[in-house]
Order: sequence, then structure tokens, then C-alpha cells
Amino acid sequence: MRGKTTLLYLLCAFVFILPKGQVFASSQTAYKDYLYQFDQYRTKQNNFKVARTEYLKYKTLLSETTALDTTKSMLTQQDQLLRSYLLFLNEKLNENTGLSPTDKNLYQTLIRNEVTFLETHTALIPSIGSLADAVSVAKQLESHYLILSASIRQTIIALGQGDLLKLNSEFTLTQTTLKSLAKTPNANFTPEKQSTVDRWLLQISNKQSLFQQKMDQITTANSQIKGANQQEMDAVFAGVQKNLGEAKQYLQEGNAYMKELMNLIRYQN
Repeated sequence: MRGKTTLLYLLCAFVFILPKGQVFASSQTAYKDYLYQFDQYRTKQNNFKVARTEYLKYKTLLSETTALDTTKSMLTQQDQLLRSYLLFLNEKLNENTGLSPTDKNLYQTLIRNEVTFLETHTALIPSIGSLADAVSVAKQLESHYLILSASIRQTIIALGQGDLLKLNSEFTLTQTTLKSLAKTPNANFTPEKQSTVDRWLLQISNKQSLFQQKMDQITTANSQIKGANQQEMDAVFAGVQKNLGEAKQYLQEGNAYMKELMNLIRYQN
């Protein structure tokens, strides 16, 4: 059951690397439910550990029954926890204004598939009649771990891209306005000032080009997560997080340049 434990730790960590955008009531509600389900899981996991220890120590019918009951309760709660996290991601997708409807549908389909798997898995738990049955049912989720983890990672990356695409749209709008100001007939720039304006506009465009290069790299990497082993997946995901940060930095630098250019156009002779 090592894979499941790893995934649960990842779920806790993933919350803190989700892109920080505008806060909406629906995702906040889903996030609070996820935290509640996580607390419930930890309680039921602790009960399971105590019951398992008692069973291994005494091997009585009572300890076996208690171990079986707490195992079924933990497995059910584990599925509920994973499902609540997926629904939280789904709300984040709904709220993301940078992703296209096509991209949203792609990642929401991934989430629906995983939710369906978990619901099917949960339906098996009531029929568990022995500890051996419980191990067999638990292994079904464990064997699905890489697919579930890949879907979560791909969705988180897409959310990060969506937030950056929104920033890039705002960047482009400001850039277009500056270009219009620079070409207005009554600007009356000196040749020296016109040369500076043109040079700065080029530097701003270069920042956006660098941003787009990073976004292309991220898109390619995100498509490679599915089918990767755990080590490869971790490496790709870490690299994508780094590239998301660098892409955002390019936009921030470009925005700083545009503020300088705006001041040059407005106030300098």
C-alpha cells in the first residue's frame, strides 16, 4: 500500500503549489471539504493502525473483526478523500478564465474518469468479507496510482498555464496600447527618443517571446507525464513548476519595461 500513502502525501503538498489566483466561493467550499475529509482520513487511518496491531498481537476473532471493520472504514474514507481533492481541482478549472473551453473540457474529462474509478472502487468495499479481500481491493487502487497521480499533475500544470495565459492577455492589451501611443501622429518624438521607444518596444516583445517559448515547453512536458514512471513523473513535474515560475518572471519583467516606456512617452521630451 506504499503507492497510496505516497499519493496522500502528494495531495497535501499539491494544495500549496496550486496557482494562487482569485478566490471563489465554490473552490473555497471544495477546499474546506477536502481538509475535512483529510482529517477524517487521518482519524480512520489511526484507528486502522491500532486495530491491526491488536489483531497481529492477539489473533482473536474480536480483534480480527475490529481490524476488518476499521480497514473497510479507512479504505472508504481514502476514496472519499481522493474524490474530494479531484472535485476541488474541478472547481479550480471552472473558475480559471485563462484556459480555453476545449482545454477545460480535456482536464475535466480526466477528473471525471478518476472520480468514476474511485466510485467504482468504493462500491467494492461493502462486499469485503476478510482481510485478504481488503488487501485485494486496496491493491486495485494502488495499481491505479500512476494514472491518478498523472491526471492530478496534468491538471495542476494546466491551471498554472491558464493563470499565465490570462496575465499574457493583459500584457498584450497593454503592449498594443503602447504601440498605438508610440505611433500617434502628434507624438512629435525627436529622432533620439523615437529610437529609444522602438528599442524598448522590441525588448518588451522579446520578453513575450521568451514567455511563449516557456509555455510551449510546459505544454510539451505536460503531455509527457502520462505513461511516465514515478521518478520520471516527479522530474518532469519539478521542471514544469520551474518553467512556470520563469514564464511568469518574463511577463513581470515585460510589464516593468512597459511602465518605463509609458513614463518615457508621457513625460520626457
